[in-house]
Amino acid sequence: MSQLFLSLAQLAVAILLSAIAAYLAFYLFQWFTRDLDEWEELRQGNPAVGIVLGAILIAVAIVLRPALNVNTAFWDVGAQRFFRVLLAQGLQLSVGLLLAVVTLALALYLFAALTRGIDEVEELKKGNLAIAGLMAGVVIGVGLMVGQAVDQIMGLVSSVLF
Repeated sequence: MSQLFLSLAQLAVAILLSAIAAYLAFYLFQWFTRDLDEWEELRQGNPAVGIVLGAILIAVAIVLRPALNVNTAFWDVGAQRFFRVLLAQGLQLSVGLLLAVVTLALALYLFAALTRGIDEVEELKKGNLAIAGLMAGVVIGVGLMVGQAVDQIMGLVSSVLF
């Protein structure tokens, strides 16, 4: 029965931090596209903005996925396991979220710096699906690559603290 409560509590922590992650991912995109009113573009049905925003949310989820798994196999915590697992999951999701936001911001910045002949924000305003698809690919690709590193980092975080 305690395993059921632990699983439900982990689900609640994951939902809360995932909502925060989605908000921060959207904020990241707003920071990158300062001259673009994302909500207005979405209301007008601009698919390019929607594609890139969706890709950012997917990439954040990919990066955070390893942080949801708390390996308790080597822990000797007895009755305190419930709270330690929740603490570890919250900590891992927080570290993973920080890594996701930093790496995706860096990837978008580098992509913009390397493609100086293209004004990505202006192209997104125009609804350029080719640019949106390219940016989405960059963001999701970075998420896939960083997700593996985050998995290793989460193992280290868990083993150091517990």
